[in-house]
Amino acid sequence: MIKVLIADDELIVRKGLIATVEWEQFGMKVIGDAPNGQKAWELFQEHFPEVVITDIVMPEMNGIELARNIKQISPATKILLLSCHRDFTFAQEGMNIGASGYLLKTAFQDKDFEEYLGRFENEINHASIQSSIDSTNLAKEFYGWLCGFVNSFPKLLEELFIKDWQWMQKSFYIYLVDGLNNNELFDGKLSSDEKQFAKIHCGQDQSFIFIPEKSKIDFEHLLVEARTIDPAIRWKVNGPFQGMNEWMGGIAKLYHKFKFEKQFELSMDDWPTPIQKAVQIIIQRLHEPLSSSYIANEVGLSRSHFSTMFKKTVGESFITFIEKLKVKSACDLLENTSISLQEISEKIGIQDGKYFSKWFKKCIGSPPSEYRQNKRKNVS
Repeated sequence: MIKVLIADDELIVRKGLIATVEWEQFGMKVIGDAPNGQKAWELFQEHFPEVVITDIVMPEMNGIELARNIKQISPATKILLLSCHRDFTFAQEGMNIGASGYLLKTAFQDKDFEEYLGRFENEINHASIQSSIDSTNLAKEFYGWLCGFVNSFPKLLEELFIKDWQWMQKSFYIYLVDGLNNNELFDGKLSSDEKQFAKIHCGQDQSFIFIPEKSKIDFEHLLVEARTIDPAIRWKVNGPFQGMNEWMGGIAKLYHKFKFEKQFELSMDDWPTPIQKAVQIIIQRLHEPLSSSYIANEVGLSRSHFSTMFKKTVGESFITFIEKLKVKSACDLLENTSISLQEISEKIGIQDGKYFSKWFKKCIGSPPSEYRQNKRKNVS
């Protein structure tokens, strides 16, 4: 449903538009109305409607200022200006900052108004279809970025934060949910909930879902309800965060922790903080030759104390753990990406591609190229 905000200092105008227009005919719903520009601006930042219908002359903040503020943070929003003035200087100024249309209240025709609504509906729905198509590329670039490859994802993320994800400049939580990608019932409830959220698929079974802090409790109720139907559903949460930089840091930390726990079928939640921190460092810097002495220093422990605590917590030595982690990471990259064997070997800290092939065969029992081919046959 396309969200609409109406701003006008005349109550009769606001209520008249809400009551007399058949909004559902255009796939629209009025989510709020405001008697002045300042209140409209506050409502916009709360709901981020796709359509704003605003009077030009209003107290506290006029319609031109309101439109300018909206276009700065959400260029795709459709803005229809209303005015009692026949001076088209107002219209020109509005169009210059990106307003989509201008109507005189004194010569208001229902058909003109409805033509604008119909046009907005078509443009917004077309943009949604395009966005859906682009989401496949977004997920692919996102996964590559998570694996540490340099690609276009940071640029795509910047564009999202300027447009659709601007609400994440305020406090939000990140959920990494396993087992929900094919749960149409859950997706339907989430989409129909008129609240802000965003979602990126990550692999076959995982999705990252982003929720405003105020929606956290309601969202977790949805998760619990979904898990009563499918007990295999599980999730991790990280936050609260604000802005793009915290988004990137929070995503990376949550993903590496979730991936590690899934690979090794264990949970780090009860581990001592120094060991949790050590594992995060190892996962994020697997391509580097890290020693137990270096990691011990990073987490504030002596080497002997660290080695003892690590083995007691993880159940194996520091060296054995890193070896297993490299094997599992290599298998994951072979199964889920098309990057070369040389690139994979470098990602896990083995610079010599030939040595990587021998090492992998010794650990797994088959060469990496054969392993990749067999996994793809199984999927197809």
